[in-house]
This record gives sequence, structure tokens and C-alpha cells, in this order.
Amino acid sequence: MSVTEKTTETLIEAVRKISRSLDLAEVVDTIFDSLKELLNYSAAVICVVEARTGTVYDLKARGYPSPVAEDDFLAKGSGIMGWVLKNGQPQIVNDVIQDARYFKARHETRSEIAAPIIRADGKVLGVINLEADWINGYDEEDLKLLTMFASLTASAIDYTLLYQKVLKQIDAERELDLARKVVDSLLPKVFPNFDGFDIHGTTIPVREVGGDYFDFVDSVTDRLAVLVADVSGKGLAAALIMVTFRAYIQATIINEFAMRVVMSRVNKLIFKTTEGDRFITTFYGLIDTENKRLLYINAGHNPPLLLHQDGSSQLLEHSGLPLGIFEESRYSESVIDFHPGDILLMYTDGVTEACSECVEPFGVKRLENMARQSSHLSAKEICDAVTDAVHAYTSDIGGPEDDLTVAVIKVL
Repeated sequence: MSVTEKTTETLIEAVRKISRSLDLAEVVDTIFDSLKELLNYSAAVICVVEARTGTVYDLKARGYPSPVAEDDFLAKGSGIMGWVLKNGQPQIVNDVIQDARYFKARHETRSEIAAPIIRADGKVLGVINLEADWINGYDEEDLKLLTMFASLTASAIDYTLLYQKVLKQIDAERELDLARKVVDSLLPKVFPNFDGFDIHGTTIPVREVGGDYFDFVDSVTDRLAVLVADVSGKGLAAALIMVTFRAYIQATIINEFAMRVVMSRVNKLIFKTTEGDRFITTFYGLIDTENKRLLYINAGHNPPLLLHQDGSSQLLEHSGLPLGIFEESRYSESVIDFHPGDILLMYTDGVTEACSECVEPFGVKRLENMARQSSHLSAKEICDAVTDAVHAYTSDIGGPEDDLTVAVIKVL
């Protein structure tokens, strides 16, 4: 059989039909139907893969008595289809019984023909496989025709796969946008107003949503709860865990449990929720606004930096394990007294570990210098000065690579 003018017209019409749909399942079904007009077959299989990884997007068969699995055709690269997919070359098998590569998935099959679906850049997108119930079912002209047909369908399939990727990306972006709005709604917009204190905080996710968290919670007593936390990892998963953490810790704080009880209970809940796969570094403090004193527990978080008006400074380094690592972790409180002019900076590692091309991290010393230079400003302005400094420091590598969170308590 030669590729006649009629056959060419059939090919063109087949490609037109295939190109009308952007649904991969519909495209594959149209290929099956179009093939019947070009070549006789008893059974057929079409496999579409991801060009870079070889991951199977879709595999459909016609002419088989029952549904078949991918492994029936592609197990460990076996079978005629697996060979064509691996080598990118068409194949004719006049008698499958005589071919060691043949993987019997259909008892009636006696001969087989297969052609790769090859993208314009040479990447293999899949394979079209036809089977006949008689020996010598196909010849070289059939192989040329099937190879030509497979080549013509490649662009339609590639476009369909691209379209699906775009749709998935749009859906993912919508989900991330919704998650961002949810997370953003949970962060404080109005900050506590206590005599003798100026308080502010900010968080800037490196992706659409992040795993950093800060909050100020008015407890039932006259004390103010202060929280800064960082979920391991980034993106949507970290943000969802952060939302769960917020619900847990706020519920325990408002019940006026002792600080160590709060941390112990939240630690167990996080451990059970994440099954030990994630952890949360957390700084939890209670400010006695009347006596200007801070009780705190640090669960593996970056030690807050306390600057004194006399030029001295200290890191609140007393620390325990991050939440969620071990179910039975124990925590204990520490205490410091505030004095007029003190500035407490709480932050996540996205600040101090931010790097430039010189690889040296931003570090605590730069953080302290920036805070001292801005000490005459408001708490909000100090937060802005720190985040601006980190962005400037990392500008040569395109900006920060981790979420940034800074919370400032300025004692007046």
C-alpha cells in the first residue's frame, strides 16, 4: 500500500479531527477512530508519556477483552511498545511468537506494528501500537504511514499536554491565592496598644503563602501573649500547618493554662497532626505590661535580640526542642525585665540566614546594627527598616529565599 492522494486526504482530515480537542482522552479516542480509516487492526494501544521523565500520562487500549494495566505493555521497558518508547524507532513484527521482545497481553495477536510519537525537538511523547490476528499483518508501507500519522499527531498531543499543564497551574494559583487570603486574614492587622509599649510585626512570604507566623494575643488576664513561629518547609503545605498551629495555640492560651502546659499540649497536637514529619520552631512570651516583665519559652526558635538603651544587648538563648519532633518534649519558662528604651526583636531565620552572592548570611550583628540605627523610630518603622535591609542585602541573588518575619516590642 502506498501513501496515495486519498490516503493523504484521510491523514489531513484525521489530524484536523485530533486538533479540535484540548482533552487528552478525547484526542486519544479520535486517534483510534482515525487509525481505522488508515490501517486495519484487531487491537490497538496508544500510550502518551511526559517527554522529559517518561511518566505515563495516559494509556488506552481497544480490542482487548478486559481493561489492561500499563505494566502489560511497558513493564521495565519490555514489549514492543516499551522498546519503541525507549529507542524512538518504529517496528514491525511479522510473527510475535518469534520475537523475544513480545510481551503477551492478548492471546489472539500474531503480528504487530508500532511507531513513536515524536515531538519537534526529538523528544518521544508516546507510541501507537497496532496488532493483527494474522501473521504478516503489516508491511513497510504500513510502517511509513503509521510513522507519518504518529508524527502528525505529535503537535496536537503536545499542545494538549501543554494546555493541561496551564489549567493545572491556573488551578494551583487559584488555590494558592485562596490560601494566601486565608493566611493573611489570620495575621494581625491591628496591634496592641498598651501604655509604655510600641508594638508591631510583619511577615513577607517568599512564595504566594509561607510558613512563618506571628501574633499578639490578649489573654484573659492583664498579660499579652507574643508569638513568633516558623514551620519547616515553605509553600502551601507549610502554610496549612501554620493555620492548624495557630488554632491549637490560641485555644490553649485563652484557657489560661500555664506556659509550659500550653507548649506541651500544642507539641503533642502538632506531633500527631504531622506524624513527626514537620516541626515548628516557636517563641512564646507573656508580657506583664504592668510590671514590664517578659516570661517566655523558646521552642528551638531563633533567639530574640534584646537591645538596651545603654548600648548593651542580649540574646534570649534559653531554648528547648521545636514543636512536633517528639511527642513528650518538656518546656520551662525564663524571665527578663524590661527597661525604658529597650527594644525586643523577634524574627525568623529568613532574616538572619538571608545570603548575598558573597554567601555570608545577614546575621544577628547586621540585625542589631540596623535596629540601633532605627531605634529612634517607631516599632513599625524598625520592622520596615529590617525587611528593607534584608531585601537590599539579597538583591544580587534576586531577593530573599525564605519567608521574612520581624516583630518588634519597643519599651517607652
